[in-house]
Amino acid sequence: MTLITETGTGVADATSYLSLADADGHFAALALDDWSSATEGQREQALIRASLHIDSYSYPGTVLSWDQGLKWPRSAVYDRDGRVLSGLPHALRTAALELAATFLEDTQGLDGRRTVKEKVGALELTYEASGRTGSFVYRLLRQIGARVSAQTLARG
Repeated sequence: MTLITETGTGVADATSYLSLADADGHFAALALDDWSSATEGQREQALIRASLHIDSYSYPGTVLSWDQGLKWPRSAVYDRDGRVLSGLPHALRTAALELAATFLEDTQGLDGRRTVKEKVGALELTYEASGRTGSFVYRLLRQIGARVSAQTLARG
């Protein structure tokens, strides 16, 4: 998949909220050696995966353009103080950077928990204790109205 950067204008077929140059500059300023030592392809893949994760949430408002590749930019979206959110909000870009670093470091990313017990009758799942949580990233995304997409379970 090719890295096509969303500019905040509703780019058709966009695959990333950040350009590779923007991410490289950010991580260079933080002296994150894991980022700079990764191949260009690995860094692009991490940015794309981060954007896909961000787009797994539901957001208020509507997409700016029906043919845009990602869920942002959006129209009719306001922060908690009533200010209009336009383009690519800072919280979204920061979340994308945090996620990209996570996905580069660990290909399992935020989905690293493994089921260690499963029961079908009366539905019981148990997960191993170790595993990442996206709490910081989710708190960032909540600033722009992120909600976990509704999941429908049907009993057959």
